[in-house]
Amino acid sequence: MNRQKATLYLFFVLIWAVASSQYTPIINSNRPGLTQGAFAVAPGVYQLELGTSYRQDQFVSLAQAKSQGMGFTLDLRTGLILQNLELIYRVDYHNDQLAFNNVSGRLSTTRKGTKRNTVGFKLLLFDPFRNADWYKVNTKSYKANKGLRLIDLIPALSVYFGSELSFGNIYPYGEPFSPIFNLKTPELKQDEISGELMLITQNHFLNNFVLVNNWGRRYLGSAYEQNYMSSSLMIPIKKRLMSFVEQVSVKSQLSSDIFLTAGAVYLINENIQLDAFLSHTIKDTPAMFSAGVGVSYRIDRYYDSGIPYEIKQLRRQRKKNRLDKKINAEKIKEFKDRDREKRKAERKQKKAAKKIK
Repeated sequence: MNRQKATLYLFFVLIWAVASSQYTPIINSNRPGLTQGAFAVAPGVYQLELGTSYRQDQFVSLAQAKSQGMGFTLDLRTGLILQNLELIYRVDYHNDQLAFNNVSGRLSTTRKGTKRNTVGFKLLLFDPFRNADWYKVNTKSYKANKGLRLIDLIPALSVYFGSELSFGNIYPYGEPFSPIFNLKTPELKQDEISGELMLITQNHFLNNFVLVNNWGRRYLGSAYEQNYMSSSLMIPIKKRLMSFVEQVSVKSQLSSDIFLTAGAVYLINENIQLDAFLSHTIKDTPAMFSAGVGVSYRIDRYYDSGIPYEIKQLRRQRKKNRLDKKINAEKIKEFKDRDREKRKAERKQKKAAKKIK
């Protein structure tokens, strides 16, 4: 009976979470870092996040090993039936050349395959911005509106659950030096399917600063389960430009490391975002470096009668602005064409006048 009550309570909690969801009028991309944001994309929204990077890994104390090559990441995101349930597919494809010392000399091999291949779901459980009364403007204090408020410490909360898929065992557990490990120990193999769970929090404070935290566990059910923790901070520079810093900590029986990443994000419009980043590990066993650029693009086909009036107005105004811009461009082209024809006619008249003389 207690179990039935608990199940019923959980059901109502999830229903409340669905009712508390919120559509975001501006693209919310997970790039350029590895930290996932708490907010899910809505049904009718289709989002592509694509990036390319140069990667170089060195493990001097392990056979003078060095790996360098290119990586490509792709995230596909879309909302499902529920307003706050998101489907995410992420793939990290790597193509590199691995070189290391052996008893027979310096060996080199070329590899290509996926370092990460996951499909999962993100569920937004709590969105503090739905409580508009919490964020009312304090008409008596300018400082209170611009400073850090206690209410800003209440985060948006999400959970992520997914599956890690491994094909070909090219980079088991994302390990770039597995062929060298295999020379001394039994072959390192990753299960074809393993699980992943994550808790996500997101805070907004001090006029557009955004702090996101992820706590999770990867490769569930495999021989080398991995604890995962990451934090990212978005810092506004200008209206459309933001800087970005991130730390990612991973730890398992196989390896442990901390990655530090810095970069910048530029918002072209509400549906397109550009980014660039540099990343390096703290440790040199191995030392892992990457640098890259990326783009995030959103196709927004979301429609809901429950969208706040302000957002509806904003979308109508943006649509009108795009239409006005197109009409103005056509008028400018028409004016230029008329002016060009006029000048062409004047030149003909001048030539004709010279011939008469």
